[in-house]
Amino acid sequence: MSKAAEIVTCNETADAFQKLYYEKLDKQRHGTHGLVNLYTPEATMTWNGNTAKERSSIAELLGTLPMSTCHIHSVDAQPINEKAFNNKAIMVAITGNIRYSGIPDKEFAQTFILQKTDSATMKISYDCFRFLNEF
Repeated sequence: MSKAAEIVTCNETADAFQKLYYEKLDKQRHGTHGLVNLYTPEATMTWNGNTAKERSSIAELLGTLPMSTCHIHSVDAQPINEKAFNNKAIMVAITGNIRYSGIPDKEFAQTFILQKTDSATMKISYDCFRFLNEF
């Protein structure tokens, strides 16, 4: 596959991923089919400086967040050299606004590392969420 075709595939994967991720964040954050199932078992999440490692801690952190509605402004993805993770991986960078009940919209940036799993699906191995303009 050419580099250009690989980048197109990465961006198609990222677009499908972000639709699924933010749908689950807004509507299915909890439960057996919830958001945490998009993460690898050993994933790490950093949410505005609060770090959670492994699915159970990520589920706990997500459970502390109020209900939200996200509006995505941009999605970009780049392939990561397979040697970095011993497997296929892509970096996904997203910007948007998030609205929590009773709180004005906040701009955010979120970066994911998606890794191919044994089952040939892509799962989140690293997630970093940060509000913008909070300083």
